[in-house]
Amino acid sequence: MDVNDRLEQNQNGSGPNLKPDEKRLYLGTYRERVILAIKTSQINDENAKTTLADRLQANPDANLIIDQNQAGGAYIDYLQLAIKSGNNYSLLSNNEVSKAVSDPYAIVLAAKKAVNIDNIEL
Repeated sequence: MDVNDRLEQNQNGSGPNLKPDEKRLYLGTYRERVILAIKTSQINDENAKTTLADRLQANPDANLIIDQNQAGGAYIDYLQLAIKSGNNYSLLSNNEVSKAVSDPYAIVLAAKKAVNIDNIEL
């Protein structure tokens, strides 16, 4: 590929993506940035909400990413936790879910930089 073509692709945002499957799985972020990930099957679990509230307070610069389709009506509870703690949040409504996962993540708390936490699930 010609260097000028590659530069033009990147300027238009149509260049190659780094780890697209990983970004799909973790709601648009990379695994190394994930602080906590809550699966769709865990969305109504009170322990999930409590754990998330604790992690939000411990990580005030983290961004809460909510997939509204996966979280269903419970997304409002998680949104309120982010607002109450003062964390930034993102709502996804057209997220492309990884087809390789039977129980995808509905909620992801992500740092701006790599944190490399080994156990990100409940």
